Amino acid sequence: MVQVGRAQGAWAALAGERGRSAFLEEAAQRLGASLHHGRTARTLVEIATPKLADVSVVVLPASGRRTDWYRAGPGDARSSGEVAVELLEEVPEVANALYGLQPRPGVVSAEQLDALDGLLPAELVQGGEPLVAQLAAGGVPAGVLIMLRGPERDRFDDADIELAHRFAVRAGLALATAALYSQQAHTIAVLQDSMAPEPLPSADGLRLGAAYRPAAEALHISGDFYHVAPSPEGGVTFFFGDVSGKGAEAAVLAGHLRQSMRTLAMVAKGSEPLRDLRLLNDLVLSDGHRFATLVTGSACPRDDGSVKVEIAGGGHLSPLALRGDGRVEEIPCEGTLVGAVPDPSFGRTECLLAPGELILFYSDGVTEARGGASGWEIYGDERLVDALASCTDMPAASVAERLELLTTEWLAGRPHDDISLLTLQAPPRRGGEVPPRLPAAAGRCPLGPGAA
Repeated sequence: MVQVGRAQGAWAALAGERGRSAFLEEAAQRLGASLHHGRTARTLVEIATPKLADVSVVVLPASGRRTDWYRAGPGDARSSGEVAVELLEEVPEVANALYGLQPRPGVVSAEQLDALDGLLPAELVQGGEPLVAQLAAGGVPAGVLIMLRGPERDRFDDADIELAHRFAVRAGLALATAALYSQQAHTIAVLQDSMAPEPLPSADGLRLGAAYRPAAEALHISGDFYHVAPSPEGGVTFFFGDVSGKGAEAAVLAGHLRQSMRTLAMVAKGSEPLRDLRLLNDLVLSDGHRFATLVTGSACPRDDGSVKVEIAGGGHLSPLALRGDGRVEEIPCEGTLVGAVPDPSFGRTECLLAPGELILFYSDGVTEARGGASGWEIYGDERLVDALASCTDMPAASVAERLELLTTEWLAGRPHDDISLLTLQAPPRRGGEVPPRLPAAAGRCPLGPGAA
């Protein structure tokens, strides 16, 4: 009989251990199903109830004088909210666990939790038994788990406390991972918002359009940048550029360049694109790791309905002009890459847009987009020219959107570089009047850094 009793005890112990292992495995799977911090905390208390306790509350690390909590258990009371840190500090075991000073779960008296009556049901606290477990990952506090068993349930024994500890280790890692992901996601969102181009302004006698699609594999943070601002002389000033590479490093330099260009426009009188390019060249050289291409200039409406566009270029792709008869012309504006050499030579030119005509600035993410039947064929200059020619009589905003759409269709969901387009257009004449033909473009005039 003794041997039979021992065998039954061994089988019971084995079954108990299997049950605990199955619980921990399921807990790990459920906790790893989401990287949302609040959702992970809510899942945590739902797993702990009722396996470990009748009511479970998780309190997240404090960021100030208040912090969040989540609860699972019976009752119609709130399942989440905020609590003052000073209330938590009135319970020593809770405070120690919250600050990472209690490595093992500990049973506390119900009276100690009176200060936390907003977190735990009073009917269970009276006569119940609370267990407080620290949640941490790598020694970094991730929260505290309070588990409460009602008066009718068995008290926490050594096996229960050990199971709670093993669960808390897994829960702490899941919470810390979700918190880190949430912080990174917030940082990325802030970067994306700060790097995104500002809305285009309104300008009398001028139509504007733009499209912007950062590379997805670079966390949607782009090294392309552009900015358009009203000019005191009438019309707008603009710049459009592309930093070598992609991702966060390229986006940081793009942000520096964009802010520097905006600052120059604010403190300087009038538009001096060659001066601006030389100053930017010094800025990029001081960075020492990357270079950029840039085109900058102004667009000024004239009394006859045309728009005069002046451009200075630093190694960027030459813009394309869509003429009234559907022809597409390249407006050459060559120059040295910005940040490539200490003594650069930048190009300068101008062109005239008749009413209805348009000029397009674009990044190499458009022409170098790989797709088609093979998935590796580049979109290329010829397709871009044909696509632009098909946009005759379309407004500037629609042209930018259509060109981005055609490029996206060519990619068919494949990875791509940053894609940016900017269009400036002279509004068409009213009533269908045919405008007189104007000179297409003035001659190119390369100017060195010492030019006026």
